[in-house]
Amino acid sequence: MMKITKQYVKELILEELTKSDVKKLVDDAIEKNEKRVARELPKEIEKELQKMLKSKDIKADIGEIAKKVIKKLYKDLSFHHPYIIDRIKV
Repeated sequence: MMKITKQYVKELILEELTKSDVKKLVDDAIEKNEKRVARELPKEIEKELQKMLKSKDIKADIGEIAKKVIKKLYKDLSFHHPYIIDRIKV
């Protein structure tokens, strides 16, 4: 039969307190970091997009995509909804 000493009980309690304290500290650190990232991420994305949009290649790509979208929209409107185009006043 195992004998439980007062010292053993103290060590167990101290160990559990230490585990919960460490867990709380880690959880707090994670939460703080998540808040910081959530605040800074949109700013960083905006900076990167501004850098990219200054590039002539990106501007050309965006222009080509916009042209394709407009062409498809025009085709769809003219074939499936011709009355919309007839309503446009020139």
